[in-house]
Amino acid sequence: MLPSITLALFQTTLIMRLVPFRDAGGPPHRLHQVRPSPWIEQARRPLRPALKNTLIPVITITGLQLGSIIAFAIITETVFQWPGMGSLVIQAITFGDIPVLSAYLVLVSVLFVTINLVVDLLYYFVDPRLRVG
Repeated sequence: MLPSITLALFQTTLIMRLVPFRDAGGPPHRLHQVRPSPWIEQARRPLRPALKNTLIPVITITGLQLGSIIAFAIITETVFQWPGMGSLVIQAITFGDIPVLSAYLVLVSVLFVTINLVVDLLYYFVDPRLRVG
């Protein structure tokens, strides 16, 4: 449980700072600054459109944070002596196992590209301005 908390705590607090539900100042994409807009007040459910406007930066940061979770999993697995990809990479570095390191880097690259693709597709579903006719 401790490795999971270690990896998730910082990422969760960063995302929570993006969507405050009270006036704390900050960029105009925050929920408390989007909600009072006249077009949102006339909507039947004012919270849903406001959340859609707030989701764009949250999706971006979440995608970036997933990448950092993958990168910092090596350190967390080493500190907690958790057997996994991190310990495999550390052993490969120690013994100079180039094929294992190459395979790990290709796997991480594919994961990063996949995460960025999913983030871009989520933009399409969240923001109607991105849809073409």
